[in-house]
Amino acid sequence: MKPVTLTVNSYRTNFSLAAVVALGISGLWFWLTWRYDFDLADEGFYWYGAQRVLQGEVPLRDFMSYDIGRYYWTAAFMYLMGDDGIFAARVSAAVYQAFGVLLGVFICLLALQREGAVRWLFALLTACILTIWVKPYYKAYDHATSIAIVAMLVLMLKTTKPAAWLFAGICLGIAAIVGRNHGLYGAIASIFVLSVILLKAPSRKAVAGLYGYFILGVLIGFSPTLIMMLAIDGFAAAFIDSITLMFKYGATNISLPVPWPWSVRVGEIGILMSVVELAIGIGFVFLLVFPLIGILVLAFSRFDLSSDARKVLVAAIAAAIPYAHYAFSRSDLVHLTLGIYPALIGLLAAGGLMKELRPLVLAVSLLMVSLVTVPKGYLLHSVLKEDYVKTDIAGEQLWIKRSLSEKLQLIAREVQELTHNSVSFLALPNMPSIHAIFRTQMAIWEIYPLIPRDSNFEIREIRRLESSLPERVFLSDHALDGNPEFRYSRMHPLTYGWLTSRYELSDSNEIPGINIYSLKR
Repeated sequence: MKPVTLTVNSYRTNFSLAAVVALGISGLWFWLTWRYDFDLADEGFYWYGAQRVLQGEVPLRDFMSYDIGRYYWTAAFMYLMGDDGIFAARVSAAVYQAFGVLLGVFICLLALQREGAVRWLFALLTACILTIWVKPYYKAYDHATSIAIVAMLVLMLKTTKPAAWLFAGICLGIAAIVGRNHGLYGAIASIFVLSVILLKAPSRKAVAGLYGYFILGVLIGFSPTLIMMLAIDGFAAAFIDSITLMFKYGATNISLPVPWPWSVRVGEIGILMSVVELAIGIGFVFLLVFPLIGILVLAFSRFDLSSDARKVLVAAIAAAIPYAHYAFSRSDLVHLTLGIYPALIGLLAAGGLMKELRPLVLAVSLLMVSLVTVPKGYLLHSVLKEDYVKTDIAGEQLWIKRSLSEKLQLIAREVQELTHNSVSFLALPNMPSIHAIFRTQMAIWEIYPLIPRDSNFEIREIRRLESSLPERVFLSDHALDGNPEFRYSRMHPLTYGWLTSRYELSDSNEIPGINIYSLKR
């Protein structure tokens, strides 16, 4: 079959098709699933942070946070909606997710060399696949940004116009605002793409000039953070401290063993969970195999960039290499979803080069594997009949697991007994969602303690606590990942010692896994 030659009009057609299926699938999926599941830890880290921005606080400076992008995006939606609840937080993430799915479908359509109904079905299946892998929803900013990085690389490969490279740089700068890791991964991928372009370019000087525009664009895109560092007192120091902490700690995440497919123990977890664990393990293998095979194929073809499909493949491979680090930094399902999007797009793009109905066969197969690998609360409750119950979360009725619902009800009863619940309790270490539910400010900066801190940091936190003493403290001194060294009492011994000296353990501890401390009188 003769390859499809795309014109300006066909690019517009592809974009329109991508927009229709992306918005349709994203909207339908949000309608079906937004009321399902809730997380006390990471979801609260996102939701509480957005609430505090709405109250005028600054991420990183006033509270521990990710980079600033997602918080200001979400706070803007909360402001426009007049609601700082869980629905607004989830809507804002869903809109960003839809943007990412749109870009992903559009990129994959560039590679598809088929017309007619096949094109529509391929776009629909691609949108479903990219939507299913968004787990959990509040990480949609990372999922969509990784897709945007691939789109940025495709743009760099498609044109030598300075304005396009400037725009690509702006995109990378904005990606770094969402997460500095995206800025780093995008920079590494752009160097790979630049190297491929230099291999094929008649004039390396001209390419160097284009990269100058790209770097200028990065500075423009990242300028909101730079302006905040100059204009907001204390933000620059907080931003730099957050970077030095990563080097001091020596890692970007708390690592986990890689769940290789051959390590699955079928007899211990049952057939169904074994299939899921096997699929997750295969996903990690795929992250390593895809870029390796991709580079070999590109090298064999002498990095041929003669078609849009090949450009998409190069871009996807370039991004898949650094994004594999994201997945392996903490080898679980959530981080697999965070690192897999460039490789997924690359696989779908490779399918687009296939003849007859093979692109659809590949997409359907990938959709089935995705449904097995990434179980969703909606599907678990509706299809597998897992024990979910409807629970009030800050005025919204959500379906969550019964055990979590019972825990939340017990915590709510304790909080409602307090006399000044605007500043009267503190939930540690992995429960910032409790403060988001009751719309209360945490008395400390480190709203989600995950790593050991030095004595100087703990002393500063204790001073904050002394200036705004909570009446009650809810403390879960669990061993993170089963490691006793990651108990709060081990990671923050000074704070824990202060807590046990100023507070007394309640006699009526009814909340499983949580100790309740009351201020000594």
